Amino acid sequence: MLKFSASNIIKEKISGLKLGLLLARQVKVIQNDPQFEQEFQILEDFLKDKFADRRPAEDEIVGHTRRMYRCIGWEPTRYRPSSEALARRILKGKSLYRVNNLVDYGNIVSARFHLPMGLYDVEKINGAVIVDVGKEDENYRGISRSEIHANGKMILRDKQGIFGNPTADSLRTSITPKTTSALAVFFCPPEVCNEYIKQVLAALEKYYIPFTGKDSIEKDIIVL
Repeated sequence: MLKFSASNIIKEKISGLKLGLLLARQVKVIQNDPQFEQEFQILEDFLKDKFADRRPAEDEIVGHTRRMYRCIGWEPTRYRPSSEALARRILKGKSLYRVNNLVDYGNIVSARFHLPMGLYDVEKINGAVIVDVGKEDENYRGISRSEIHANGKMILRDKQGIFGNPTADSLRTSITPKTTSALAVFFCPPEVCNEYIKQVLAALEKYYIPFTGKDSIEKDIIVL
């Protein structure tokens, strides 16, 4: 497992921030898994039942995540956490964008448990990882956008620079058909208990096992 640490500003603004980590080695990346549509239907039914008479913003985990963003001055109604954006998309009757099996099932788990997740090719991460807040004029190349401004946002950085945040991953560390080791990072507010995070990691592990095997998966929860 990679080494993670937090910058002083993260320690000050979000004391007790947690990361739920799942590292999958020897993975097989495929474009479309035939079981996805069935799993997506289960998720859609779950979300529509859960939010039949209330808004996503009223959910406890969604609320904690929004407050986590606001602690560093990052407005979550403008830059929604990826988990909330996915859930809202599904509640509007839209499907999820299909990328590959690892990304697609990561999106299902993130939307189901309302915790934003980043997914990265481990071999493309250069050294230890620091959870930080982006500085003025810092940016990085996103997967679907040529430039993502990092100023004032929670970000992950390695020796090479920024490679993602809880709303948008980078092109540099993205999952491709050549990926053999993938790291999922769930950004968890301090208020979220470890037992809940364990459920999240177990759900993702279940989806990833057919593409790598249980013995190739490592999970951990760290507090920064």
